[in-house]
Amino acid sequence: MPRSNDASTPTRRPTPSRSRRPALALTAALALTATAGCAASASPGAEDPIIVSVSIAAPANAPIFLADEMGYFKDEGLDVKVETIANASLQIATGKVQFGAVNTSTVIQSTTQEEIDLQQICVTQVDPSYMLAVSDAAWERNNMSDDMTLKEQLAALEGENITAIGGRTVNPGAKLLEALLEKEGLPRDSIGVLSQANTAASTAAFQKGQVGLVFQPQPIPDQVLSVAPGKIIYDTGASDLFSELDSVAWSGIGTSRAYAEEHPDVAEKVCNAIGKANNYLDEEPEAAAKALQASMNSFSEEILVDAMPSYKWAKDADMSEEQFNQSIQTLADMGMFEMPSADKLAKAYTDEYQK
Repeated sequence: MPRSNDASTPTRRPTPSRSRRPALALTAALALTATAGCAASASPGAEDPIIVSVSIAAPANAPIFLADEMGYFKDEGLDVKVETIANASLQIATGKVQFGAVNTSTVIQSTTQEEIDLQQICVTQVDPSYMLAVSDAAWERNNMSDDMTLKEQLAALEGENITAIGGRTVNPGAKLLEALLEKEGLPRDSIGVLSQANTAASTAAFQKGQVGLVFQPQPIPDQVLSVAPGKIIYDTGASDLFSELDSVAWSGIGTSRAYAEEHPDVAEKVCNAIGKANNYLDEEPEAAAKALQASMNSFSEEILVDAMPSYKWAKDADMSEEQFNQSIQTLADMGMFEMPSADKLAKAYTDEYQK
């Protein structure tokens, strides 16, 4: 698919064919869930359902919701309960939650902590698409115009802020924005990052005029712009500036390495179900969006249908260890995190539970 880095509002992609910071910051981010919910605070018994966590009911976690909605988990003989638990990575790593959606950056950053045993076992999203939206107020106060190049627009936005859950250090979108600024020859910190606790707070900050920018995947930009005037000026997924992100593992399913080794059949069945969901999302994004609306009722069906084609999913949820390692090198080269040693990388990901 051709990409364009035109600074005007990008055309959404068609349906797809199929600086390291102190380790303390990561520990703090993972530990945000240490007190989250009694239901996930103790190891489940043999008769309890398998918990698969998501941080938010949004398209980035669509494979998990869809595997549940379409009965793919049941087809594998699994009794699964999908739970929304903000920042559940620490609970996944300690086995208090058996499986969950994880961002690849979080998994790799966790390798700096010996006591955190977080492992990614299959892949959900590849080739991320983040859109930069500017409020009309920020557009006007920075004297921006449509005939500016992307670099000129980004330079004009110096001093403006985006919001990001977890802040600049651990949020992958914030690091991706830094990479965009660097690619355009601008300082990585020329646009600020304000830490927020959740997506709702980030959205509210834009709506109230506390920040002038949104840099998130769909449908957040469209949803925010539906109530706060502004425009989308850039989409990483429609730009050749980020062509190296094609097929890069952006997110996946995580578990603790110990749990997967003790329950390899369960890990394989979870990946099988997620693989079926990935394939359905790629092949039938509109039908998938309609099936997901009940689980994602903070978004209208129309906005979900419009957003879903901007996501791309790993076929069968599969990716070889070699391909994953190449993804990590690409992301490290972009400054998303420091490249881990080979032995730590080997512990962070395995394709052993993929068919």
